[in-house]
Amino acid sequence: MQKKFVIFDVDGTLIASEHVTLESLKVTMKDLYEKDFEDEEIEFAIWLPGQHSLERLKIERVEETLRIWFENIKRFAHKAYLYPGVKELLKKLKLQGFKLGIVSARYDYEIFEDDKLKEVLEYFDVIVPYSSNLKPKPHTDQLEIALKKLKALKSEAVYVGDTMVDYECAKNAGVDFILANWGERDKLKYFEEKPVKICRKPQELWNYL
Repeated sequence: MQKKFVIFDVDGTLIASEHVTLESLKVTMKDLYEKDFEDEEIEFAIWLPGQHSLERLKIERVEETLRIWFENIKRFAHKAYLYPGVKELLKKLKLQGFKLGIVSARYDYEIFEDDKLKEVLEYFDVIVPYSSNLKPKPHTDQLEIALKKLKALKSEAVYVGDTMVDYECAKNAGVDFILANWGERDKLKYFEEKPVKICRKPQELWNYL
């Protein structure tokens, strides 16, 4: 069936921000707890909501740590950028009549206070941030909300993401998944033998719509 609805993850999909997430978390852990981490040790912070990342690190002062972490993210935000071709893709999708959504592990303030993301928010019909009353991806809570708000049949929608958590979320919801394998990191290595549709540039998304 022809697709009519395209739902996107944010980090590693619309915006190259993984390095900002990891760098800001390392600084936060060092400043607050005198703990040093390598990127590989905290890589899960790229796809988990902040609270769940800190719980995995066995942090007890979660609220305070989240606040400091977000302040550090804003400090390093100038290092993040929209992937080349993303804005043009979103604009063309809207002109072609597609309905667009965001389903992200970010909290609402992390979405709406992001200057880079503000450049493209106008193209989205529905935005579903993470909140504490929802189960995080790969649970389908957020994706199901997006589908309902878009009035989309699952067969008419695709979810575009860059992590195994995104893939499992789409699979659990019965929605087609497309791997955004653009940017500096080769994300295909996380998918082993899984049969995924792959885009190496944003414009290649048209091959699957």
